[in-house]
Amino acid sequence: MTVLTAARTASGSEPGEGETGGRAAIVLEDAGGDEITVHASFYPQLEDLGGGEVAATPAQATALELLEQLAGEDDELEG
Repeated sequence: MTVLTAARTASGSEPGEGETGGRAAIVLEDAGGDEITVHASFYPQLEDLGGGEVAATPAQATALELLEQLAGEDDELEG
């Protein structure tokens, strides 16, 4: 995540004032054997609306759906 943030800053593509677009980054990292570690970062940060709901941009909502699918696949593999 640090590398992605540094690359965005170096390229001059830091979000500007009034920018409404959102970003989501998902990083999959080998954790040894058949295990992987999943990291996710969102800009701007997700807003908790309560009741398990969050305010998200379209890109962020898509990332959340992908993460839910990954979590569902883990449940199927374990069961």
